[in-house]
Amino acid sequence: MFSSTRTFITRFEDLPNEIIYEIFDILDFCSTYEIFSNLNRRFHQILVLSTLSIKIDISLISKPTFRRHYKQIIMPNKHRINLLHLSNPFIVDLFFPSSQIISKFRRLETLIIDTTTTTKLANLLKQLTKLPNLSSLTIIHRNCLYNINDLYLQIFRLPALKYCKLLLSENSNYGSLPMSVSETSPIEHLVIKNKFCLNELNALLSYVPKLRYLALNHLYSLPDEQTKSFSSSLNDLTHFSMRNSRILFNELELLAKHFFHRLQIFHISTYFDVSFLNANHWERLILSYMPNLIVFDFMHTNSLNDTTQLKYENLIQQFQSSFWFERQWFFTYTFY
Repeated sequence: MFSSTRTFITRFEDLPNEIIYEIFDILDFCSTYEIFSNLNRRFHQILVLSTLSIKIDISLISKPTFRRHYKQIIMPNKHRINLLHLSNPFIVDLFFPSSQIISKFRRLETLIIDTTTTTKLANLLKQLTKLPNLSSLTIIHRNCLYNINDLYLQIFRLPALKYCKLLLSENSNYGSLPMSVSETSPIEHLVIKNKFCLNELNALLSYVPKLRYLALNHLYSLPDEQTKSFSSSLNDLTHFSMRNSRILFNELELLAKHFFHRLQIFHISTYFDVSFLNANHWERLILSYMPNLIVFDFMHTNSLNDTTQLKYENLIQQFQSSFWFERQWFFTYTFY
């Protein structure tokens, strides 16, 4: 006869440390700390004496609660924080009464901030250069930046940055970003969600030669300042996204000629320029400059009336040729 025994875990504290770590990693650290740190010696050791990294995410919170968390939990554990997400603009000012404080977060790898204070942001970026492990930066800035180029330059000086996402409000008279002579950034993944002018793109890309992923959500061109050439190079670019783009097809062709030879994934949405609906133009562009393209995601929006609808239907039908079927790229359209 064989006998077997089974152990059933009926209490949370009976879970092994490895599982506890996984659970605490999912939960908000400040709340977890307040609930469990004084529950028993084991949880106190896990939360207070551990060297494991922690994530801090602060959004909706009262000032008294924030001040308590800041003093009792965040600052005593600043050496363990590897992710800091401050999605409340008013909390940013409270979190960094002095911009030098951020340099004490030596383990920080990811910083996400939503701020309204231009001076605070500029000073903060200068201190970020002292963080050797900061590899991911997201900035949302809702007030006017009178010199957005200074902000770009400060970001490009961050020594370990690989991922950068920006949503900025800028003054229209901020001048041109200078071309990089020798200064380059290690950024590989760049997302710019604010408006960006095509004639500034060459200078911007001169700072980020290692880009693999580029997303420009509001790329536009000026009719009296058309871009004629690019001197920067992106030999590793495989993913390019252009949402809400307002450039001409011949300007896109210029981009493709210089940057798209290794491109595998291309997302683009455009408005009004009917040349984007010329399937022959697309076939020539892809065959000439995008030989490695796998994913082609294209959306075009335009204004129609009864007399132009048939014209557009005929243009769209051109995308039903063998060129598109062989690549398993299929198109749908809607008139409304």
